[in-house]
Amino acid sequence: MTATLTPLGTRRLSGQMYAELERVIVDCSLPPGTALNDSDLAAQFGVSRTPVRDTLHLLESSGLVERGRSTGWVVTPIRKRDVDELAELRSLLEPAGLPKIMEWDDERLEWLGTFFDAFPEHLPPADTEQYLARDDEFHRALIAATENSRIERMYHVVERQLARCKRYVSVQDDARRAASLEEHRAVCRAILRRDFTGAREALLQHLATAHSTLAAAIKASLT
Repeated sequence: MTATLTPLGTRRLSGQMYAELERVIVDCSLPPGTALNDSDLAAQFGVSRTPVRDTLHLLESSGLVERGRSTGWVVTPIRKRDVDELAELRSLLEPAGLPKIMEWDDERLEWLGTFFDAFPEHLPPADTEQYLARDDEFHRALIAATENSRIERMYHVVERQLARCKRYVSVQDDARRAASLEEHRAVCRAILRRDFTGAREALLQHLATAHSTLAAAIKASLT
C-alpha cells in the first residue's frame, strides 16, 4: 500500500475516512488489487481499527473494495464485466431525467442545452481537463433532473466506479475527445428542441460509444 493518507481527528471520523479512502481508490493511488490491512490503515489515520473496519464495509457496499481470498480486504480489481454492468446502469439511470427536463421553462432548458457551447469545434489538448469536468457536470445534471434522491445516490456509486476505470486506462485521445464533444452537443440540440425521443436516442448512443471505448481499453489492459 503506497498511497499517502491524512491523519484524522475524531470529528465526523467515518465520513472523513470514507472520503479519503474513496479518493485514493478512485484516483488509483491505491491500484486495483491492492491489499488493505486494517491495522496499517488505522496507524496511518491515527485511529483505532474499529472505524477502519466500519469504513471498509461501507466501501465494500460501494463496490470499491472486496474481501480478500484468505483474510483482509483488497481494492476491487477492474474487470470487463464490471464496465459492462456499469454501462447498463448508466443507460437506465441517465435518461430518467429527460421527461422532466422537457417540462423545464425556456431559461433553464437553454442553460442545459448550451452546456458545451463554450468549447471550440476542435478541442485543444489544453482544454481536456475543463472539458472532462464539464462532461461530468452534464451527466450529473441529467440525474439531478430526476428529483429522485435514491437515483442520485445510486448514480454516485456508478460514477465513482466509472471514474476509477477511466483513471486506470487512458481513453482520451484527440479523436475520441472530439467525437465525445459532438455526441454531447447532439443531446443538447435535441433538448433545446424539446425533442424527448431525439435526446434519449442521442444520449444512449453517446453512452454506448463511451462504453465500447472504455471496455476495449480495459480488455487490452488485462491481456
